[in-house]
Amino acid sequence: MAAGDDTSRRGPTGALAIALAAALVIVVYGGYGRHWAWLGINGRTATLWDWLHLVLLPVAALVLALWLRHRPELGRGVGAVLAAGLAGCALVVVAGYVVPWAWTGFVGNTLWDWLNLVALPLAVAAIPVLVELRPEWRRRHAAALAVAAGAFLAVVLVGYLVPWRWTGFTGNTVWDWLHLLLLPLLVPAVIIPVLRPRVAERWEAEPPEVPNGG
Repeated sequence: MAAGDDTSRRGPTGALAIALAAALVIVVYGGYGRHWAWLGINGRTATLWDWLHLVLLPVAALVLALWLRHRPELGRGVGAVLAAGLAGCALVVVAGYVVPWAWTGFVGNTLWDWLNLVALPLAVAAIPVLVELRPEWRRRHAAALAVAAGAFLAVVLVGYLVPWRWTGFTGNTVWDWLHLLLLPLLVPAVIIPVLRPRVAERWEAEPPEVPNGG
C-alpha cells in the first residue's frame, strides 16, 4: 500500500519532468537548430541572459518549495556544491564579457542590470539558508554581513562619484533603488519570522522515519 501511495505521488511529478524535457528538446532542436520561426527562439532573441530573466525566479521558488517539503540539511556537502556552482557561474560570466561569447548576451549589461536580474531570486533562494542559520547566528555572521554591506555601499558610492560606467549607477535615483531593493529586502524580513516557527512545528510534529529493515 505504501509503495502504491509513493508511486501515485510521483506520477504527476514524473509526468511534469517528461513534459519539461520534451519542451527543452523542442526549444533546442527547433529554435536553435532548425530556426523554426513560430518558436521565436534563436541565438539573437533568446541568449543566456534572456533565459536567466525567464528562469531564475521560478528556480528560486522551486528551491524554496523543495526545502519546505523535504528540508534537507544544509551541511558542508551542500555548501561545497553551492560553492562549485557559483564558481562555474562566475567563470561563464567573466568569459561572456572577456571572450566575448555572443550566445551569453552579457556584453552591454552593467552591474545595475545584474542587480535587477538576481536581487529577488537570490532573496527567495536564500530563505532556507537564513532560516537554518538564524538559531546559530553569531558575531562572525554579523561581521561578515557588515563587511559585505560596506563593500557594496562603497562600490555604489564610487560608481556615482568616479563614475564607473560598468556599474550603470549614474542616472538612477533613490526611487529606482527602491524599485530594485524594496521587495528583495522585504521577502526575507517578512517571510522568515513567519516561516521559521511554522517549519519548526511541522518537523517536530512529524514522526521519525523508520528504516525499511526495522
